[in-house]
Amino acid sequence: MASLRTRGVNSSCRQGVNLRCRLTWLLGGLLALNLAVAGFYYFVPSWQARPSESGVPLNADRLNLKTQPKGLEAAPVSAAPKDAAPAALCVEWRGLALDEFAQVREQLKALAASRPMSFTEIPTNTRYWVIFPPLPSAPSANEKLRELIAVGVQDAFVVKDGPWRHALSLGLYANGQAAERRIDELEAKGVLGTRVELVPRKGTDFYFVVKSQDQDVLKSLSGIKQPYPNSRQSRVACPS
Repeated sequence: MASLRTRGVNSSCRQGVNLRCRLTWLLGGLLALNLAVAGFYYFVPSWQARPSESGVPLNADRLNLKTQPKGLEAAPVSAAPKDAAPAALCVEWRGLALDEFAQVREQLKALAASRPMSFTEIPTNTRYWVIFPPLPSAPSANEKLRELIAVGVQDAFVVKDGPWRHALSLGLYANGQAAERRIDELEAKGVLGTRVELVPRKGTDFYFVVKSQDQDVLKSLSGIKQPYPNSRQSRVACPS
């Protein structure tokens, strides 16, 4: 019966006499159009969101150093810095009598021969010595002295012996300011190349500054000190 009814409707629609038939076709066409649009929006977004199998994965949390594509390599990790060498430490040893000082010098020499350390003898009282550095020979030193006298330099003489042999002594001064004034005076006369050296005063006492990067070496000094109870040791900043 359904087929007969449909056949009857089609027959009447072909004749164009039934308004209801026209509305039925219009509604049917609109329904089909809506279904087509709905199907497009349902299937197309899921197709676009599907990741390409050949592209870079979009899951950033899954990236690691082994799977990162070219251009995203991690920066190389720099090697850890090596431990810096330990800073040097210094001990000042004062208050030794003249004969004790000579004995301690020998003990420190023996210790320095087997342990990583060094020591310096520092005069308690010093003077500032203005000199012209040593020349190659006595004749050249005497020739330089004549040149100095010719330009009006006074109180100059040639050092005859010692580590400053063939140098020209230009004066001993109690402080650095006086020595600098002497140098300015010499430069005003055209004498260049002079220098200032710290030298011990005659009869002054000396003390030791012991330097080492090994704390155990410095601790061993307390054992050496025991025979010299009137002396004293103290930790100081190492001289630059």
